[in-house]
Amino acid sequence: MKLFEEVGEALSKRKIERNVQTFDDLLLKLQAALEGKGGEDLANAIRRKYRAALIDEFQDTDPVQYAIFQSIFGTGGSVLFLVGDPKQSIYGFRGADIFAYMEAVDKVDARYTLTENWRSDPELIQSINALFGNVKPAFVYEKIPFEPAKAAGGGEKDLLKIEGEKEPFTLWFTDAEKWAAENGVIGKGVAQAQLPGLVAEEITRLMNLGKQKKALIGDRPLRANDIAVLVRRNREALLVQRALSERNVPSVLYSTQNLFDSHEALEMERVLAAVAEPNAESVIKAALTTGMLGIAGEEVERLTLDEARWENWLVRFREYQERWREEGFFRMFRFFLKDEKVLTRLMAFANGERRNTNILHLMEVLHQASVERKLNMTGLLKWLSEQRDPDAPRSNEHQLRLESDENAVKLVTIHKSKGLEYPIVFCPFSWEGVRSKKDASPLLFHNPQKRMEVIFDLGSDEREAHKAMAEKEELAENLRLLYVALTRAKYRAYLVWGRFRDAETSAPAYLLHSPPSKDSNNLVEALAENFRKVSDKELLSRARSLMKKPAATVEVIKGLGEDGSRFSPLPEQMQIHPPKRFAGQIDRQWKISSFSALVSGNVHAEEGTDYDAATWVGPEDPLRMLEEPAGIFAFPKGARAGTFFHDVFEHLDFCSPVGPSREELVKEKLAQYGYDLFWLESVCGMLDKVLRVPLDPERHDFCLSRVRMEDRLNEVEFYFPLKALPPETLRKILARGGLGQEIPERIERLNFSPLRGFLKGFMDMVFKFEDRYYL
Repeated sequence: MKLFEEVGEALSKRKIERNVQTFDDLLLKLQAALEGKGGEDLANAIRRKYRAALIDEFQDTDPVQYAIFQSIFGTGGSVLFLVGDPKQSIYGFRGADIFAYMEAVDKVDARYTLTENWRSDPELIQSINALFGNVKPAFVYEKIPFEPAKAAGGGEKDLLKIEGEKEPFTLWFTDAEKWAAENGVIGKGVAQAQLPGLVAEEITRLMNLGKQKKALIGDRPLRANDIAVLVRRNREALLVQRALSERNVPSVLYSTQNLFDSHEALEMERVLAAVAEPNAESVIKAALTTGMLGIAGEEVERLTLDEARWENWLVRFREYQERWREEGFFRMFRFFLKDEKVLTRLMAFANGERRNTNILHLMEVLHQASVERKLNMTGLLKWLSEQRDPDAPRSNEHQLRLESDENAVKLVTIHKSKGLEYPIVFCPFSWEGVRSKKDASPLLFHNPQKRMEVIFDLGSDEREAHKAMAEKEELAENLRLLYVALTRAKYRAYLVWGRFRDAETSAPAYLLHSPPSKDSNNLVEALAENFRKVSDKELLSRARSLMKKPAATVEVIKGLGEDGSRFSPLPEQMQIHPPKRFAGQIDRQWKISSFSALVSGNVHAEEGTDYDAATWVGPEDPLRMLEEPAGIFAFPKGARAGTFFHDVFEHLDFCSPVGPSREELVKEKLAQYGYDLFWLESVCGMLDKVLRVPLDPERHDFCLSRVRMEDRLNEVEFYFPLKALPPETLRKILARGGLGQEIPERIERLNFSPLRGFLKGFMDMVFKFEDRYYL
């Protein structure tokens, strides 16, 4: 207790210091003000402004809110209306407290109940009445009564008929003899493997009947978006979605899952890390193997062995980095999606629409974060990594968006379905029982012996008694969840039932096989014990006994669809168009090429930024070759060295004096490229010499150290127009300029086909000095 008190005091103090407060703080401060000195004056001031209050969805309130309403409007001639349905209180995980509602029930002056149902088919209403009227109290607690609903007169005339029959409520009894293990119980793994397929097959059957005009709502055929599958968890919805996809049935997932929990958030982090570090090979390999870029592991291995292709990827990531730096994240990522054909590639996956929706949503969220928080590359990557932490606080605005609003089966969690309606509803996983409370796990419950005070038991001597109370509350909530799910249906509901593992403590078990006495100190244990005594034959017969209830129209089907004979997949939506014949002429000589491509003979090759991937070495003095190189001449050679020096010069302010800032830049780049700090002095000395060397023999003051950062452009891309250029002509031009004698091997390798178009390349630097421009 001392821990909670000290943490609470410390948290309150920090909030005051930082001048922040939460929604809970607003409520707690108002309650404290009403209960403290001057509280009655505050209540009177509010009552003078508002003579009455109507609290909608009151079943989802909590004790603090109720205490506030009661202290303000429960006295002093004010009027307080509490509107709510306790049978639909399912948001306990958000703080809703059904026991606050029960307390209010004892204090009201009058109660009014709406018994007319204007939504559902009259026969479906009667069937649900029969199910929940099968036991009293239907929702465990006497203060949450079940009032049978009545169909409102003059309701909707267009009703659902399937092959001429209505069948509004189907209790789908799954045969344990077919799936059960040796103990006669169907395991959860088996159920999750089999039930999605059976549900998908029944939906397929209904869709086929709709196409044949044998399943009609009024006069129109049944459509995919008339059907909803309600589940407890997102992973169950994904199982059903996969089964529907295998049968060519479109579906859309209404998920409460967070965007940053998605696989696409992981891939986004890997890709952006590669853009931020375009010279880190391991980071780039991780990005290439994502679904966004779609390169298999073995192909990445082949890429690294092909220096030209690998360098091409490095160049692409450097260009994305440069665009990010100059134009911002949003524009860079739009170019990335277009250039790498990401959305087209992902759409080819079975869940391609879902993936693309997540990618575009992430792009929008990251752009918003980068603008509002003024984040650079490193900052945005850090923020994304923090959001992906499952222990981080999550925002409702980052829930997954719908991937589609087309005509598709809706896959929805029961919590998200509340307040909505669907013509046909499937409840395939509502047989799950009370979660077993492990010996060491804490217990949260309301103690009836202490006016329903909330108790958090971390391990008391009364644990067994407290465990029974906690499990009883969970059973009651499961019953309310089942009620909400079944009452979403407008015309027809399917409820799956059978001897599943842990089903003995489920909501259907309570409604169909409730123990004779509910006064037991441990209702859940009594329910489980009673269920274990019931044979499979009795399970089925008690389910069928619902059919004999007055006015009930429950259809109990054993083993629906298990033989697979009633169903056939929907045909793929594919149209065949005859191919058009191309009659035009393609000019094969018009191309965009580069000198590197001309040398290689591949005029289609892309020209990347020249980072000295290959260096020509001319003739050396034989005596010099025997000397051991020293200083900067001993620096490791190769493509990585060329990239390193380019990077240093690109970020170096030529006008900055020799000192700590220059050394810090070199240190950073040496570490980035994996070189030892041993080279710091040599590289800094080389930079100083390069910057001070005269660029014009006649002007000793003309050197790079006088070129300001704002007067230069790095790695400038250019396109040079070409007339028809055969290789012989280019050889003659180079030979005429004296280059033919210096690099004869390269000249001889010019064997490309004649071309017209543009020659593409990059200039290391373009700068302005005394109103003249230099390359």
